[in-house]
Amino acid sequence: MNTELKIAGKEDINELKALWLSCFDDSPEAADLFFERNKNTYHAYAATENGKIVSALYLIDCSLGGAQAHYLCGAATLPEFRNRGIMGKLIEYSLNDAKSRGDRFSILLPASGKLYRFYGKHGYRACCSVRGAMVHRNELERGCADSILIGDTADFEYIQYGFKRGNFLLWNNDYVRFAIEYYACYEIKTAFSKNAMAIFEEENGVCKVFYCAYNDLKELKTLLLNSSDSVRFVVYGKCGEEFFDISKKEKYGMAKALSTTPLPKDIYIGITLS
Repeated sequence: MNTELKIAGKEDINELKALWLSCFDDSPEAADLFFERNKNTYHAYAATENGKIVSALYLIDCSLGGAQAHYLCGAATLPEFRNRGIMGKLIEYSLNDAKSRGDRFSILLPASGKLYRFYGKHGYRACCSVRGAMVHRNELERGCADSILIGDTADFEYIQYGFKRGNFLLWNNDYVRFAIEYYACYEIKTAFSKNAMAIFEEENGVCKVFYCAYNDLKELKTLLLNSSDSVRFVVYGKCGEEFFDISKKEKYGMAKALSTTPLPKDIYIGITLS
């Protein structure tokens, strides 16, 4: 059968959403948020057979080291069309289009070790990482700020500014706001102040912080203390930051250069949809 590749448009939303829900363990509410609330930050690509969308993926705008980049997510193929090389062709098609727009890096987070091997065949390198630190509430209380103002609105790009170095994936405000709503569908909370933000969930006295960014470490510590009554905190963050110096580094994602610009080491993805 003849497979056709294309840039998906608004007319494809319902079909793309149906494919998403058939391949991922996502709620309809979360899927609606991705396709409606997030529509200004992603580029959609699809493979069709006989006019039916059988495979799709999405590139979300971001930047890396001041260079235009994207985060590849939502790669899915209907079960009966898998193992035919369709996704590989769609990846190459989407990356060529991204390169023509000026993207210099492509970043993604495989859902399994098997997928690390798959993406490796398409030129991606496992050069993304994260560190996790476990701290007791008493440790956070040492060296925290005297007080902070937790806000209702925030400039998330500004909050990330303190991390704006060559290996940090910088997300725009629209995507961060979408991600906060998306995570809320799964009872994952977000707290932020002028100089810090954290996305976390709480269970059995442990606060697990999936993502944090800050211009002021003292303010981040205070934000966590004010936002959770947990006794212990497991905080994931960027390699090289003071808060995570003694923690163990873990492989967390892959990247591919779309230009002659070399890939940074230990790229920190941060917010993902996994």
